[in-house]
Amino acid sequence: MTPLIYDIGLHKGEDSEFYLKKGFRVVGVDADPDHCEYARARLAKFVASGQLTVVNVAISDRSGTMTFYRSAKSDWGTVIQEWDADNRARGYESEPITIRSATLADLVREHGVPYFIKIDIEGMDDAALASLAGSPSLPKFISIEMPFPRETSFRRTKSRIAALTGLGYDAFKIVPQHYVDRQVPPCPPLEGDYVDFRFEFGSSGLFGDEAPGDWLSANAASRRIWLTMIRHFPEGFLYKRQRLHGAYVDLREWLTGRPEAAYWYDIHARRTASKSV
Repeated sequence: MTPLIYDIGLHKGEDSEFYLKKGFRVVGVDADPDHCEYARARLAKFVASGQLTVVNVAISDRSGTMTFYRSAKSDWGTVIQEWDADNRARGYESEPITIRSATLADLVREHGVPYFIKIDIEGMDDAALASLAGSPSLPKFISIEMPFPRETSFRRTKSRIAALTGLGYDAFKIVPQHYVDRQVPPCPPLEGDYVDFRFEFGSSGLFGDEAPGDWLSANAASRRIWLTMIRHFPEGFLYKRQRLHGAYVDLREWLTGRPEAAYWYDIHARRTASKSV
């Protein structure tokens, strides 16, 4: 059977389009009903063929319902009140809506065990990861967002490596997502089919063995994260000081041509052995 990918944080289907064109089946999940509707229309031929399933649900540590704050900045929608308050303080208003919630273990039971899970859900990555502990089996590859500079605690970030290690993941890549628009799919491919694809800024890009960089041990990955946070110290220090941060972002964009979301990293993890938890 064709391998399955979960795109958790579907947004407008930017990542799912890449996975689908590489030949994977995809379950795209987003809490925002407008995003789901847009992605269904954008990728209608894959929906019609059954290669893509779109699920309008918030991935959480529990099943039920919860409040989702739909942000004026489309990729900043969140279920976390503190994150929403920070977004609004930065000028992005939101609309609270009630949506259904589910765990990743629920998703696995309904749709099957994926080959890869991409998680990018604005502050709920940790809860989603923890919910996998209830799954009978796990994907070979997984990626989660490192929410820097919004979260500047190295201890919190290191705990994500520990959580992944606890689930059986033993190799890691720390990928600079602010350069995702420079990534080029390798030929011959290392995952799925080859596709000539150009990634939109803000998408997650290459995954699995195609993700840029070398695979690292848990200790080496933690050290890489620490050095990364030290290197980007000004961004973390100024983030909570909005006026200074705004001036810093404007100056950086003028000097580098890179937009606001300049320091965004993903943690990619691989299981070298298939086992249950």
